[in-house]
Amino acid sequence: MRGGGHMPISDAANINSTGVLISSTNLNTLELSEDGETMSIGPGPRWGDVFNYLEFTNKTVIGGRLAPVGVPGLLLGGGISWYSVKHGLASSEGKIKAYEAVLADGTIATITANSTYSDLYWALGGGGNSFALITRFDLQTFPSITPLLADAHYGSTNETRDAYLAAVLNMALTNDEDLDSTIIPVCRWGPSSTAPSYESTLFYNDTSAPTSGPLTEFIYGNTTGLKALNGTSTMRPVSLARYGRAMRSAFKDGAQSHGLRQKFRVVSIKANAEALKIVHDTFFNSLAESGLANKVPNFFAGVAFNIVNREMVARSARLPQNIPLEPAFWVEEAISWGSEGEFDGEIADWVKTVNEDIERKLEEVDGLNRYIYLNDADKGQKVFESYGSESVERLRMARAKYDPERVFTDLMPGGWKVEHADV
Repeated sequence: MRGGGHMPISDAANINSTGVLISSTNLNTLELSEDGETMSIGPGPRWGDVFNYLEFTNKTVIGGRLAPVGVPGLLLGGGISWYSVKHGLASSEGKIKAYEAVLADGTIATITANSTYSDLYWALGGGGNSFALITRFDLQTFPSITPLLADAHYGSTNETRDAYLAAVLNMALTNDEDLDSTIIPVCRWGPSSTAPSYESTLFYNDTSAPTSGPLTEFIYGNTTGLKALNGTSTMRPVSLARYGRAMRSAFKDGAQSHGLRQKFRVVSIKANAEALKIVHDTFFNSLAESGLANKVPNFFAGVAFNIVNREMVARSARLPQNIPLEPAFWVEEAISWGSEGEFDGEIADWVKTVNEDIERKLEEVDGLNRYIYLNDADKGQKVFESYGSESVERLRMARAKYDPERVFTDLMPGGWKVEHADV
């Protein structure tokens, strides 16, 4: 069963597996209820399609930040949203009001928190694709305004690095002071790089930019000295639909990102300066020494420090993920390169080696956060093991109850399966 096909792991979406591929492309429901309180979405659309539909309705949903990402995978893994710092993960606290699903025995069921399927409803909040085929998500809507956005660029000097990492850490530790603000801070490395370039998408869910709070460091840099280049931190009203349309253009046929190979990996760390520095320095020092960026066609690497504040975790507490209640970073390593497969093995070996080094150093300083975010994980990472044995047992009970013949475990083998967790 293919949703958006976002996860760049061979056969994760079962696209190249033997057997029958069920594509969700034509399961493309986009419908707002008459009272405006429920948005029904099929598994076929991407998040850009959802926000295009909602653009002039004064409503929004807690969904994906990036337009090309598919709806089902993001939601079944929990899902980070622009609004997650305030509302929690996309699958938390009833934001998914109901799932329409085809169960393993062919039953078409409506799954809600208060129905006879309440155990399955809980499992779908982060348990992945082990349970059912989802044919519709009914999401709770929220009143919306046009948010303020900026894609800020800060340069690549050592002074910029220090100010940037200080501001990123401050954001994770103090984001609860202003829950309308969030960022996607990304350090990038390309073919001609001698140092990372420091960037961040800034988001503010209000009509005027803040004058105090953690986001102001990325706009003005009054405390850390972080200064954006050429006014790029100036925040302007941009709808999520418009932002998504601009992003999707880069993935169209002939555009710079179309057809590239990709690899993700996630490292979850506690929000402290030592852990942040270990990930940053170890990754980029190793990348510079490897010479990959100058050898591999169209090679680019990015490290995104996804902000996890206490409110986000508290709002997500009833999900299967069992996320530790502490500020953290879910660090996404994203690598893309030319469409030829010649360097796949070399890149995979480097990613494995550098992350063994990163995790060893983090363990020495107690810098690891236990939870592994499914949607950014790499093949072989122990996602469900990070949920803890109690959650895994509940997930397995739901799997056994609704799919005793293991249809979605054995006949749809792609992705992480709760039955395979080493717990």
